[in-house]
Amino acid sequence: MSRFAVTRRDARIEIAFDDGGMNLLSSAALRELERAIADARDARLLTFRSARPRLFAAGADMAEMQRFTARDAAEFAELGQRAFASIEQLPFATVALIDGDCFGGALDLVLAFDLRFATPRSRFSHPGARIGIVTGFGGTSRWRKAVHPPAARRLFLGNEILNAEEAHSIGLIDRVAETFDEELTRLESLDPMTTRYLKELTRHAEGLSREEVRVLGGRLGELYLGRS
Repeated sequence: MSRFAVTRRDARIEIAFDDGGMNLLSSAALRELERAIADARDARLLTFRSARPRLFAAGADMAEMQRFTARDAAEFAELGQRAFASIEQLPFATVALIDGDCFGGALDLVLAFDLRFATPRSRFSHPGARIGIVTGFGGTSRWRKAVHPPAARRLFLGNEILNAEEAHSIGLIDRVAETFDEELTRLESLDPMTTRYLKELTRHAEGLSREEVRVLGGRLGELYLGRS
């Protein structure tokens, strides 16, 4: 049975994660996730949640990692990076819906989404430094776009466990509430061409001058409006 259940509701696609246990990001799980993302096309909104009560995901599968050779570890990191990058590259809005603990590699995962919504009982931690590993899934790069360095150090070096309000205060979480129906409905109603254009512009604009951004914006506009 697949760990990821994909459900389509009109213009929204929902992916629910359930491995029957702690929702571990094993090699097999990452491959399944990559396939699920590849099938998520022709939508206006993708939501990702856990089907486990009060648990989002516990991170990478440590039991599997203990058996890795150096080559296995490199391939595992590449697999995670590829799966998470496929989320970032989707042309429509993506939201991680977090309820419960979101630790380690799961934190890297949610940073690949455009937005992160969490319930008040959610908690966040990245225990890599405590257990002697460094994430290979790209979280150390994505952190810089979400939170300030002092906040990242609290999680990466201080091994703090942040509650939902603390995570919201540092910019990791965009919204804290019990339900998000109104926000999701609004996101689902966004014009798909505009959303795609804005996401492309955001991805490519980092480090460019204002003039370069203007030129890039014009070229992307021509592409999406079907003009050559």
